[in-house]
Amino acid sequence: MELRQLRYFVAVAEDLNFRRAADRLHLSHPSLSRQITDLENELGMKLFKRNSRRVELTEAGRVFLAGVRQALKSVRKAVAQAQEVAKGERGRLMIGNIGLLTQAFLPAALAAFRERYPLVEVTVAHMNSHAQAEALLDGWIMLGIGYLDAGIEEEDRQLLATELLLQSPYGIVYSKHRRFLKRGAPGLMEFRDDNFLAFVPEVSPVHAHWIRLLCQEIGGFEPHIESIANSREDIISGSRK
Repeated sequence: MELRQLRYFVAVAEDLNFRRAADRLHLSHPSLSRQITDLENELGMKLFKRNSRRVELTEAGRVFLAGVRQALKSVRKAVAQAQEVAKGERGRLMIGNIGLLTQAFLPAALAAFRERYPLVEVTVAHMNSHAQAEALLDGWIMLGIGYLDAGIEEEDRQLLATELLLQSPYGIVYSKHRRFLKRGAPGLMEFRDDNFLAFVPEVSPVHAHWIRLLCQEIGGFEPHIESIANSREDIISGSRK
């Protein structure tokens, strides 16, 4: 049984005239009659009573017509939904989010997206950049917002496309009760004897590496780094001590 045969059956059932139905379907009368006969033979039942003067639905044909109309309606709906998904108007969007700097733009971006694509289900999962890269490659998320850092294998990096969303300046967070020898903003060199806090490798595999490079290139010293922070809040809390 083919979908076109069901459409042909509905056309004949609506017109109760093979010639008019054939004209509407842009088919020849014999071709349409053959398609309906093939459908009846496949079903093992007569759908129409036919003679030289009139065409009528059988009782089985009337019941079959109701079911076919519902089936064709479901097919049209499925096609429309699939087309919406293909255009990005329906479906689901899984986003991985590092959650540190995205508060500046992500809520507004998601609100605008939901207004434009109300049929798309959006889910945001908090995960570090390394986990995002793995989830993208596995197909678990469709978009990741984080750092494409050196903790990602070069082979995997080649499979990912990136777009710059935000640039953030570096800064030092320290207690306001800290006293310095010189007035004004302290230089990086003045922190050479302090312990620097970095994210644990599970959060950012290269955060400690960045701190080390900055201290070496700008301050000219090798920092002592403690990898104990799981979040930005942990770093800020630790800087107060």
